[in-house]
Amino acid sequence: MDRDHVVGWFLLPPGIALAGLARPLRRAGYLADRCAISRYECLFVETQDGRLAKEGYRLSVRTSGHHSAWHLAGPDEESAAPFEGQCAFRSLAPDAAGIPAMARALAGTRLLFPLVRLKVFTQEVALQGPSASRFSVRVERFLAAPPWGGWPKGAWPHGLLTVRLLDGDPDAFLHFATYLRDRLGLSAGAGDTCRIALHALGLPEPGAPVPSHLRVRRGECMALAARKVVGQQVLKMRANIHGALEDLDPEYLHDLRVATRRLRSALRLFAEVVGPRRCDALRAELNWIGALAGAVRDLDVFRLNLQGQAERLAEAGTIAGLLAEELDRQRGPARDRLVAALASRRSASLMRRLDALAASPPPRNPRGAQGIPVAAAAPALIRRAQKRVLRLGRAIGPDSPAADLHRLRIVFKRLRYACESFSEAFLDPVSGADPLADYIRAMTRFQDCLGEHQDAVTAMARIQGLAAAAVQRSVLTPERLLDLGALIQVQREIARDRRERLARLWSRFDRRSVRQCLGGLGGEAPQNARAGDRSETAPA
Repeated sequence: MDRDHVVGWFLLPPGIALAGLARPLRRAGYLADRCAISRYECLFVETQDGRLAKEGYRLSVRTSGHHSAWHLAGPDEESAAPFEGQCAFRSLAPDAAGIPAMARALAGTRLLFPLVRLKVFTQEVALQGPSASRFSVRVERFLAAPPWGGWPKGAWPHGLLTVRLLDGDPDAFLHFATYLRDRLGLSAGAGDTCRIALHALGLPEPGAPVPSHLRVRRGECMALAARKVVGQQVLKMRANIHGALEDLDPEYLHDLRVATRRLRSALRLFAEVVGPRRCDALRAELNWIGALAGAVRDLDVFRLNLQGQAERLAEAGTIAGLLAEELDRQRGPARDRLVAALASRRSASLMRRLDALAASPPPRNPRGAQGIPVAAAAPALIRRAQKRVLRLGRAIGPDSPAADLHRLRIVFKRLRYACESFSEAFLDPVSGADPLADYIRAMTRFQDCLGEHQDAVTAMARIQGLAAAAVQRSVLTPERLLDLGALIQVQREIARDRRERLARLWSRFDRRSVRQCLGGLGGEAPQNARAGDRSETAPA
């Protein structure tokens, strides 16, 4: 049974309690059991990418008096487990004591972070419907506050009515929900208490889908679509800035860096629509943030790769530990520069300018490229990006330098970002099928392989630099130099393996059948036969 059909949320105006709803419900034939009342404080917890919420779960720590317990609410039931420790934690490993097994399984290896705090007063009752259906009805009044800091003063509590079908036909639930809306005048809520609290405080919900007002539609003009794509990535930047500043999880920095890359790509893609000078100025500022974020992120990735590669080195694995210490030494100053930048007036000004662009109305009478509908303009933009990839990819040979492969990786990313910016606009209205899905997957496999090759090439140079610094500080003894050579050899083997794999991946990507998937978008004709004649030319 689909969860969306058996759970509903309704906003409650101030002054309405469960008792006030019970009387009209009794007249409509709903019989109520005894009402249960509770008061508690609640701290909602989630992973950086919202893994629990995506599966319909909410994890929280509920405190009543001096007693605290984990509480896991799922699509079908709720469970509790003892909580050990202090509620003022900044992050928790998923295997921490007491975390429910389902929450651990959903979180995987990702850390858990506090989202929002609530002071809650609840009234809950079970209802027997006229058609032998049973419902749980819960009224919640709550105050919301960020995970750290004081409670708001003078704020009115929010009210939410949650209805859950316990037993019976889903049609009975729809009848009950319609009665609450039409006969009692209750407005539908946007979600549970956690979502409403986050929205009221202006805090992002991890892993939340793109808001409907920012979804690109194929019939709208490019001037509007450009602003929506920018707005999507500005939201993602804002969602990860706090976590990157606090260094809560490396994934916050990773997602912040990706959002800046996607924004730079979007501003390049839409320069003719938004204005070249405006786009160039914003891209320059994003390059500044992206470079600082990349300096820290690259160290994190290299350190993570070292940990995995140390297992292949047997006794020589000690060198990986020494190099990791050097990486940590370099990371501190690099992160300080990033934190100073993100907290600066310059960064705040950049975010305001991006917000202004995303929120600005498109021209009333768009001219030229601004007024072309997405359905016609998007395929042309994607094919233009595709031509750059094919031109560079077909020129790659067995002896091509690593710089050429890195350049190919960059143009691949631009092609992928362009496809992903418009993919939702071309979903099949009946089946929901994405005509670009296979094409994007083929790009992703090739792009990931290019990234691993570049990581290995960069690692060789970085290892030598780290080793030189360690020798100067007398951390690396001469007898460890052979071990250093073994670690560099691991990087060479990785780079060689990825080059061989790239040849196979390119031969699968540069095929007429793959390129012709763009024909389903309309617009220009697919690549012509002349382009297909060279489709089996593969880079080594």
